[in-house]
Amino acid sequence: MSELDKREKIIAAAYNVLSVKGYDLASTKEIARTAGVAQGLINYYFPSKDLLFAEVFRRETAKYCESFEFLKHLDNKPLTIETIKELLEEPKTRVISDPDWYTLRNELSAIGLRGGNTSEILKEMLTTKRKFIGGIVEAVTHLPQEQASTIASILYAVFEGLGLQKIADPEFNYDQAFDTLAVMLGAYLEAISPKKEES
Repeated sequence: MSELDKREKIIAAAYNVLSVKGYDLASTKEIARTAGVAQGLINYYFPSKDLLFAEVFRRETAKYCESFEFLKHLDNKPLTIETIKELLEEPKTRVISDPDWYTLRNELSAIGLRGGNTSEILKEMLTTKRKFIGGIVEAVTHLPQEQASTIASILYAVFEGLGLQKIADPEFNYDQAFDTLAVMLGAYLEAISPKKEES
């Protein structure tokens, strides 16, 4: 196994263990066992837990962004309520289909909020996600970058907040919340679109 493969296996194992155990209970011993490598090898590649955390956070951010890639093909569709619902389907279903990933995102955010080196990592990753969503909003709506970026920051907050409510309370009316979000977005885009002059 190459050095790169070993490092990748450690990061993947840390990702899995963190999503199940959380940061405080995720021991390097268990990460090493999951990765199938010697425990000392983790310290060789990652001298501190924060450095390993940073790589897991970057991996999660890449996965988050990749999950939205398919939306770029909608850039020429008219933005009806149905199209907006289609755009929202990925963030909506992800919490249901992959709750461990969602739990990991919250765990990583909580760690970042504790301060120290991790706070800069959190800031960096949130910026990356907002920029990525903003790029999709800009491509689909043809709004100016600054406006698309503002919408992206609101959408990210709504996705995470609705997901948290669904994970914490399985009875929460998640579908209705997303349907309402689609109507709100449709109304907003209609309100800001240039009106055709009446003849």
